Amino acid sequence: MARRGSFVLGAAVCLAAVDVAHKALVESPEWALHVRSGAWELLAAALVIGCVVLTRVPSNGVVASAGLLAGGALGNLSSSLFWDSGIPNPILMGESTIVAFNLADVFTLAGICSLMVALIVVTVRHREQLLPPREVARRVWRRLVSSA
Repeated sequence: MARRGSFVLGAAVCLAAVDVAHKALVESPEWALHVRSGAWELLAAALVIGCVVLTRVPSNGVVASAGLLAGGALGNLSSSLFWDSGIPNPILMGESTIVAFNLADVFTLAGICSLMVALIVVTVRHREQLLPPREVARRVWRRLVSSA
């Protein structure tokens, strides 16, 4: 478990470093700077911690995907902490450049997509360990009735 958690954190730090270096080297227009709140920063930190917790799932795909997602979250978190004017978004798309994003956004999106696929694969592989649907419904019903 510690080895897998170290992998996630190591991947996150490396990807975040690439993202921050890209943001420092490529200039962003002023309109492409996005300020984030303290609550957003706390959620980003919680996401990184959640990705480390995911290492308990017995799948290398989940660990790799969690590292990718954590790298994106850590990249934007560090940018939010270091750039007072907002998170730079140096990648511009479209002729009128109405879409701006950064490498951390790409890492986050790729991490979410690959994590969903990896978790689906793990669920299907270990489906015999899942409760039958009727048992899940019974347990939910019991909790609803007992709390009322």
